[in-house]
Amino acid sequence: MSGPVRPYVITGGRSRSTRAELALESLVSALPDPPDLPEHPLLNREHRRILDLCHSLLSIAEVAAHLGLPLGVVKVLVGDLWDLGTVQVLPPVPQAERLPATLLEEVLVGLRQLR
Repeated sequence: MSGPVRPYVITGGRSRSTRAELALESLVSALPDPPDLPEHPLLNREHRRILDLCHSLLSIAEVAAHLGLPLGVVKVLVGDLWDLGTVQVLPPVPQAERLPATLLEEVLVGLRQLR
């Protein structure tokens, strides 16, 4: 009898990524020339699906939504791929470097008035 794959099977029983710096907003992109890993024992179907999805930048949250997997599972899998050198991960912009929402709203109002 075949049922849905359980998250702990997908991650090999791990519940945390080896990369503590992975955040939901971290952007993931598959490297154009990753190492040759056709039969790597660590890679499973979900790892390969992530590599297929991430030809353009996607956040960890977006990858999880596309795959229908829990965020924690995707963080473990992306951490694996990062450790293997098959993906590039960009950290989220720190809160201090983000533009205030009020400024963005003022710019939007100004742009609308140009119409």
